[in-house]
Amino acid sequence: MGDLMAKKQDFQADKTHSGLLGKLYITKKQWFAILKWALIGAVLLLMSVLQDVVLCRFRLLGATTDLIPCAIILICIMEGTENGSVFALVASLIYQFSGSAPGMYAMVFITLLAVIAAIFRQSYLQKGFGAAFFCTACALLLYEGLLYLAGLFFGFTYPQRIIGFLITGGLTLISIPLLYPLVLFIGSIGGSIWNE
Repeated sequence: MGDLMAKKQDFQADKTHSGLLGKLYITKKQWFAILKWALIGAVLLLMSVLQDVVLCRFRLLGATTDLIPCAIILICIMEGTENGSVFALVASLIYQFSGSAPGMYAMVFITLLAVIAAIFRQSYLQKGFGAAFFCTACALLLYEGLLYLAGLFFGFTYPQRIIGFLITGGLTLISIPLLYPLVLFIGSIGGSIWNE
């Protein structure tokens, strides 16, 4: 009887977990990654609201800002080519389907320019504000120029409207120093991607 009692105490039934989350094992690093990308999504949502609700009311010679492409390009540059290129593609696709993008070509322009700028920054420049500002500014001005050319090609704009595209690029460049500390802080969650 004593042996039977000891055997019953050795055997313990498996714990039952309720729900799907109870069955998943998510490491601390994975939780940090989830938090980081959720915060980046919140930043893009904030940029979308600012651009489409608030700043669209204030125009300078018919021009306003392009905060969402600027944020996508800056985040791609700061995340590096591996994570940044996937992010740029997904974020520009969401930007396109949100209805805020000027056309399907904007998705291609943002993704290509962001990836090229990230490759250039990672290959030739040290990580820092100056390099991020330079690469983001160049990619953003090229993006505005390509939008202008696409608008001319499809008949959406006229040649004299180039001043508006240049003003839009200039106004958007002002947001880079404001976005950089926020993106840098969010990017540091969970550690850096690579050591330079």
